[in-house]
Amino acid sequence: MPKSTAQEKNTDKQTVDTDAQRRTIQQFGEVLDQWRSKIDDLMVQIDLADLDVRDEIRKRLETTENAYLAARSRLSQAVDSNLSSVRDALEQLIRDLRSAYDSTEAVVRRSRED
Repeated sequence: MPKSTAQEKNTDKQTVDTDAQRRTIQQFGEVLDQWRSKIDDLMVQIDLADLDVRDEIRKRLETTENAYLAARSRLSQAVDSNLSSVRDALEQLIRDLRSAYDSTEAVVRRSRED
């Protein structure tokens, strides 16, 4: 049986790295798809909210959508670059998205309690 050369090992490692990167990008994409669905649900809630809180909800929802769009944009950049260089930024953007979403959702819940 022939011994593997250093070049063959390097090619195998690159293939594994590429597959891992592809899976990671796909996972980030799935997370962002879930957030898009949550944001869409909040948009429906605006119509059900009282008039006096609609403006506040809209402003917070706009912030949430901007965080979502920034994360989606960063993810598309990850496809063309080294994922490790954008991974931390993506994770921070998703944390920002979660924070903005939670803030918006809290206003929606408060509007229902009144």
